[in-house]
Amino acid sequence: MANSSITMTSPDTLEELRRQLDQERSERLSAEERIRQVVADHKRLEIDLIRYRDHFESLVANRTAELMAINEKLLHENRVRRLAERERRTFEDQFREASIMLEAMLDAIPDIIGVQDGNFRIIRFNKAGYRFFGKSEEQVNGKRCYELIDQGVPCKDCAVRQILRTNEPAQIEKFIESKQVWMDIRAYPIRDMDGRVFRVVEHWRDITELKKSEASLIESEEKYRSLVENANEGIFIFQENEFKFANRKAKEMARKLGLIQLRKPLEEYIDRADRIADAGYYLRRLNGQDSRPSAMSFRLIDPDYELIWIELNTVNIKWKGKPATLNFVRDITQSKSLEKRLQESQRMESLGTLAGGIAHDFNNLLMGIQGNVSLIYLEAENDPSLAEKLKNIEDCVDSGSRLTKQLLGFARGGKYVVKPIDMNQLLQSSAEMFGRTRKAVTIHGDYQQDLWTVMADSSQMEQVLVNLFLNAWQAMQGTGDLFLSSTNLALDEAFVAPYDMPAGNYIRISVRDTGIGMDDATMRRIFEPFFTTNEPGRGTGLGLASVFGIVKNHNGFITVKSKPSKGSTFDVYLPASDKTPEVEEPAHETIQLGSETILLVDDEEYIIEVARLMLESLGYKILKADSGQKALDIFTEKTDAIDLVILDLVMPDLDGEAVFERMRQIRPDVKVIFASGFYMMDQTPSFMKNGSSGFLQKPFNMKQLSTRIRAVLHGQSK
Repeated sequence: MANSSITMTSPDTLEELRRQLDQERSERLSAEERIRQVVADHKRLEIDLIRYRDHFESLVANRTAELMAINEKLLHENRVRRLAERERRTFEDQFREASIMLEAMLDAIPDIIGVQDGNFRIIRFNKAGYRFFGKSEEQVNGKRCYELIDQGVPCKDCAVRQILRTNEPAQIEKFIESKQVWMDIRAYPIRDMDGRVFRVVEHWRDITELKKSEASLIESEEKYRSLVENANEGIFIFQENEFKFANRKAKEMARKLGLIQLRKPLEEYIDRADRIADAGYYLRRLNGQDSRPSAMSFRLIDPDYELIWIELNTVNIKWKGKPATLNFVRDITQSKSLEKRLQESQRMESLGTLAGGIAHDFNNLLMGIQGNVSLIYLEAENDPSLAEKLKNIEDCVDSGSRLTKQLLGFARGGKYVVKPIDMNQLLQSSAEMFGRTRKAVTIHGDYQQDLWTVMADSSQMEQVLVNLFLNAWQAMQGTGDLFLSSTNLALDEAFVAPYDMPAGNYIRISVRDTGIGMDDATMRRIFEPFFTTNEPGRGTGLGLASVFGIVKNHNGFITVKSKPSKGSTFDVYLPASDKTPEVEEPAHETIQLGSETILLVDDEEYIIEVARLMLESLGYKILKADSGQKALDIFTEKTDAIDLVILDLVMPDLDGEAVFERMRQIRPDVKVIFASGFYMMDQTPSFMKNGSSGFLQKPFNMKQLSTRIRAVLHGQSK
C-alpha cells in the first residue's frame, strides 16, 4: 500500500481565503447592482426614445400630409393654369386658322366681296375686288366706293344707301362705264349690339354675259323651237284630254296611225296584247294622273293593221298655268326587231349545245355498230345473203351519221376542213345537181362576177345550200321558181351588231322561193332542231337547224324574210377572205394493212374493243388505255415501241388536246390521229401543223381507218 501525503492548510490561510471570497462576492454583487441599474436606465431611456420617436413621427406625418395637400393644390392650380393656357392657345390657333380660312375662301371667290362703313368708305375687298379695280389695298382701303368708279357722289340707286334707309338687304344691277361691264350688286347689313347698321357687306357679280343672253333670248327660243320641230322623236303636250302642241315628228306619227281621220278612242289604237283591264289608264297617264315610272313601251296598230312599237316618256309640267304632260314618243319597232333577233340567236346557241351533246354520244354508239359491221364483213365475204344484211345495217349507220352531222352542224361542233372556196362555183354546182332531181322547179341565177373568196368547209357549205333548196322546194309544194344570187357587201356596225359580228366585207348568198311563205310564229322557230311544218314522216326538222349552226360556225349569220302566200327569202352572210380559192381533189380510199404498234385511247370501253378488233384485223399490234392519264403512263413507259396514237378528243380526266401536248413534250415527233363524235373543233387545226397528225370522224369504217393510218404514218395528214 502506497503511502499518500495530505497537505494541511493553516488556519490563517483559510481565513485569508474566506476574506478574499467575501470581498469578491461583495464586488460581484455590487457589479450586478450596477448592471441592473444600467439596464433599468437603458430600459427607461428606450421607453422615452420610443415615446419621442412616435411623437416625432406623428409630427412628421402631419407635416407631410400638410405639404402633400399644399403640393396637390399647387399641382391642380398649375394644371388648371396649363389647361387654361392651352385652351387660350387653341382658341387663338382656331381663330387664326378660321381667319386664314375665311381669308382664303374670300380670296378664292371669283366675285367681288367688300365691306364698307356707313359713310361709304371701303374697309377692305377680297382679291377679286382689288384685281377688278386694278389697285392695291393701300390705294383702295379708306376711299369711298363711288370714287372707285369715277363718280363724285353716291349712285342714285345705291344699295348701301337703301340699307341705311331700310335696315334690310338690297340689290341693284349697275352698268360700270369705266369697265364696260354689268354688275349684280347685293348688299347685306352688319348690326351692332343695339341693332344699328354700322357695316355693309357688298357682293358684286359680273352679269355681262347674262345680259347678252337676255338680248338673244328670242333668237334662242327660235333655235329651240327649230330643234323641237326637227327632232327625230315625237314631242307633244297633252292637257285636259287634248293635244295642245305637237312637233313635226309627232304629227307625222299621228297621220301614220290615222289619229286625225279615224278619231277612235285612244285605247283602240293599242294592240290587244298590250291593253290592260283599266281602259282609261293610258288617257290618265297622258293627263299626268299616274305615278308609275315615266317611260313605257307598247304596240300601236296603224290603219293597215301593221304593229308599231313605241316608247313613251311622260313628264308632268305646267302649260299656261295648268297641269299638263310633256311627252316624248319614239318609234322603236326596228330596235325591238333587233332585240328579238338577238334573243332568238341566244336561244339557238343554247339548243345547239344540247344538240351537240346528243349528236356526240349518238356518234359513239354508231361507231360501235359500224365497227362490228366492218368486222363481220371480213367473215362474210363468201356469204352474199349476210353481206346484204350487213350492207343494210351499214346504210342505216350512214343515215344515222348524216342525221348526227345535221345535229353537229346546228350545234356549231366545228368546221371539218376549212379552205378558201369560191361560193359562186359551189352555188352553181349545187343548184345544177338539185335541178336534175327536181325538174319542176325553175332555177334563176344572178351571180356577181369576181365574188370574194370565203374560208369554209365546202362539204358543209354544200349541205347549207342543199337544205335551203329542199326547204324552198317543200314550201313551193314541188313546183315554182327558185331565185339564187350572190353579192359582195361591205356591212357596217349597225347592220351586224344584232348578230354579234364585226363590221367588214361579207358575201351574201340569197335563196328566194315563190312558196307558201311563213307567219311570224313559224319564223320564230324555223331554226330550232326537230321543228318542222311537214306532216309526220316527211322530214326530221334538222335541215334549217343545221344551216343555222354551220353558218354561225363559219363566223357568219343568216336572215329570213317571209309573209304568208308571198314566199320566203333566206340570206346567208359569210365573211370575205383575200385568199385564192382551192380546188378539192376526190379522195380514193382502199383498205391498207400494216404491222406497226398503235396506242388506242378512248374513255368508252365498247369503242376500244371494236377499234382494237378492227386494228388487229388490219395487222397492227395494239396497246389500250381508257383514260388520258393511263395513256400517258403507257406512252412514257413504251414510247420507243409506239408508232402511232389514236386519241379520243373528248375524255373526262384529260382531254385529247392535253394528252397530245404532254406526249409531244416526251417525244416531239409523235404521230397522232384524233377521233371524235364531234366535228373537228375550231382549235384542232393548231394540232395539225405538219404530217404527224390526222383526224377521224366517228363513226368510221375499215377503209377510212386503214387509209388514215397509212396517210399519217407516211406523213400525209388529213
